[in-house]
Amino acid sequence: MRPPRKAFILAAGFGTRLRPLTLETPKPMLPLWNRPMLERTLEQVASWGVQEVLINLHHAPGPIVRHLARRPLADVRVAMIFEPVILGTGGALRHAHWFLDQPFWLVNADVVADLDPRPLLRAWERQRPLAACWLTEDAGPKTVRCRNGVIRSFHDPANGQATFCGVQVLDPQILPFIRPEGFDTIIAAYQRAQKKRHSIAGVVVPGSFWADIGTPAQYVQAHRDTAARLGHAGESFSLPAAAVLSPREQHLVAALRRRLASPSASATPPRPKKPRARLSHPPPDLFPVEVVPPRGSARAFFRLPLPSLKVRGYYNNRALSAMLIRWSPERPENRLYARHTRFLETLGLPVPRLLLDAPRDHVLILEDLGPDTLESRLPQMNAAAIQRLYRRLISLTLRLHQDGLSAARQTRLPLMPGFGPALYAWEHRYFCDHVLRARLGASESLLAAVAAELMGIAQILAASPVALIHRDWQSSNILFRGAQPVMIDYQGMRRGPAAYDLASLVCDPYADLPPPLQRRLVEAYARHHPQGDAIAAVFPAAAIQRLCQALGAYAVLSQQPGLASFARHIPVAARHLRGALAAQPHPLPALDRVANQLAET
Repeated sequence: MRPPRKAFILAAGFGTRLRPLTLETPKPMLPLWNRPMLERTLEQVASWGVQEVLINLHHAPGPIVRHLARRPLADVRVAMIFEPVILGTGGALRHAHWFLDQPFWLVNADVVADLDPRPLLRAWERQRPLAACWLTEDAGPKTVRCRNGVIRSFHDPANGQATFCGVQVLDPQILPFIRPEGFDTIIAAYQRAQKKRHSIAGVVVPGSFWADIGTPAQYVQAHRDTAARLGHAGESFSLPAAAVLSPREQHLVAALRRRLASPSASATPPRPKKPRARLSHPPPDLFPVEVVPPRGSARAFFRLPLPSLKVRGYYNNRALSAMLIRWSPERPENRLYARHTRFLETLGLPVPRLLLDAPRDHVLILEDLGPDTLESRLPQMNAAAIQRLYRRLISLTLRLHQDGLSAARQTRLPLMPGFGPALYAWEHRYFCDHVLRARLGASESLLAAVAAELMGIAQILAASPVALIHRDWQSSNILFRGAQPVMIDYQGMRRGPAAYDLASLVCDPYADLPPPLQRRLVEAYARHHPQGDAIAAVFPAAAIQRLCQALGAYAVLSQQPGLASFARHIPVAARHLRGALAAQPHPLPALDRVANQLAET
């Protein structure tokens, strides 16, 4: 079959559920990765061989008209038809009957679609239906019941297997099944046609992608789901606050912005009052909010613009941005971040300035230190600068380890459960399940041998000097305020082996420090710690424990959507694990075998 030369794009809807984003901007003109969805739809149908396009308009037509005037599509003639009263997806076809003189594509402009049209065209050619509709089994309400490629029902929630995606190829013979006047839908027209024994084909297209942009949450999620497909994997994106933040979060941000804009703004925020049972929210804000890529920690991160202020020299009367963290209580340690921030600041350790703590709303707002982590800066640093910076980090580690535990006891600081048999066993299972079993398909005998060796490592660490430790002290959790390194992600802080933190920092696969520098840093730490020799002696065991935990994390994270890049750290971690095993006084052959396998993947 020759591909249809015409397409009718439905762009007249109100976008009610997306207000206030759609008050003045029609839904099809909302950007997806900085390009209007309508523009992407037009380019897609053009790639299918379409030469003529008709777009229906009703709500806020101006942005669409102006955009198409500024950016015409090469080799495609685009016309528009205005509906003074909205007619629905079926009524729109009746209104445009003069355009529909041959088979045509009918496409909703407000969905995100990525598909190969050929399966739909093959079904059209083979079955000769009145329409061939694109279906997905991967998302949506799944109310469509289909058998042998023919749709039996569009509204069967109990037995539906698929979702209608709003893209179809139609015969103009659908027009008699549309009501002669007023509002009507294409689904109602299909149902009337089915009663007259007309066939409506349903086609699931392998490898396709569909997302409905019906709500702000779906709009944000569509960016995340399409990042890799559209060449933006690992990138942040900016959307209006009303799309990203809940009404309550918008209220909190608005209150913070007003407070910081006040001439009497203080660097230390007051403790928030208990929220009233009923809160009148201000009108939603439309200032831009940057959505930061996920970090796999049951938290979401958003960068906010804030007013300029001058507080104790921190911001120097310049524009300030903040990081809003939406945390989930499913991870108990997330509740501890604010209290730990205040505690670490009293120890003189550099942490982000806490701007707002709203525990009942599961929201924190912190000073934004920018996107540059130590991990991202290292490739641009020379060897001398890296050594100087890591010596500063060793000093911070020593301060936490020497002063932290006694201060935490005095202030009764809530902490996560300390390192003990249960936590060591959990880290071991994490490594064995996700690396040995899932990734390497290891035999039960190898699993048992590795478990026995790791138990011996745990016994060594259990008898070693303890401290208040960060637990995840690595280059990705170090930001900068000017040249000053600042620690983040300390919510998992707890009592544990001092050597564990030292190994996390020095044997960090993200940083991949050379072995001679690793040895010098361990020696520098040992010289300044009262129990330095004992800590240095168990350092290889701590490195083994930490690297096995990190390998488990990389294996898990790399399987999550948008986080496949974590797999690249596995060979580096395995190489460091081999180095730690070589430094261990007693041989560990099972772990050595696993490290060699992982280093070669």
